[in-house]
Amino acid sequence: MTSLLRRLSVALFLFAVVIPSVGCGFLHRNLGVGDLGLATEDELSSGRSPQQLSVQVARVLPKPEFGVTPEVQVELDRFMKQDRGTVERVLQERAAELEKMEEVFAGQGVPRELLTVAAVESGLNPKAASPAGAKGMWQFMRATAQCYGLKVNSKQDDRLDPERSTVAAAKHLRDLFTKFNDWHLVLAAYNAGSGAVGKVLARNSEADFWNLARGGEFPGETRRFVPRVIALSLIVSNPDQYGFSAAKIVG
Repeated sequence: MTSLLRRLSVALFLFAVVIPSVGCGFLHRNLGVGDLGLATEDELSSGRSPQQLSVQVARVLPKPEFGVTPEVQVELDRFMKQDRGTVERVLQERAAELEKMEEVFAGQGVPRELLTVAAVESGLNPKAASPAGAKGMWQFMRATAQCYGLKVNSKQDDRLDPERSTVAAAKHLRDLFTKFNDWHLVLAAYNAGSGAVGKVLARNSEADFWNLARGGEFPGETRRFVPRVIALSLIVSNPDQYGFSAAKIVG
């Protein structure tokens, strides 16, 4: 009986802590117990505490393998020439914010290289707003923000809160990686939407972002967004290599 009660308490703990982090961006119809971050039968009988299990199942996601394609080189050249101000703001004026965001991403097991999504989306401006209704440094739409537990109403808008929105963004990116298992497709989905990327994959026999993009399968905005995020990530990871004198922040 004691063993049964202990397993029930662990299950309830995981339901309360782990399941909400899955988010509601998509249904996990094809995922197994391990994929959802739920403890297996062997783990439940291992004697480890719920806290230990929750840490174990929240696996650290792999780092992206970002390379310099012709598309990325175009964005690198743009950042190093006519758009140097964007990089300098990220490396200097926004350095403190970026460091705090790194801690959040590390806690969520999401690679720090993905922080440049916010830099491209908003220049790391927590009060940024788009004509389409997206707000905050991560440019969340209302529905996505609420999906990840952010309050958006007439009195409060957590999209404008740097820490809370960064936690939500990390969970969103984590969910997208669980679905697509490829960081290039994750970036495409962040920009164009998970459903849009899913449709592209459904009508093609391959899943290589670059080939699909070059074939016109993604909107022009997405085709530029992905290499722009990658280019900025490469620069922020090694600014000296690209002609920027600043301390290394990411990587």
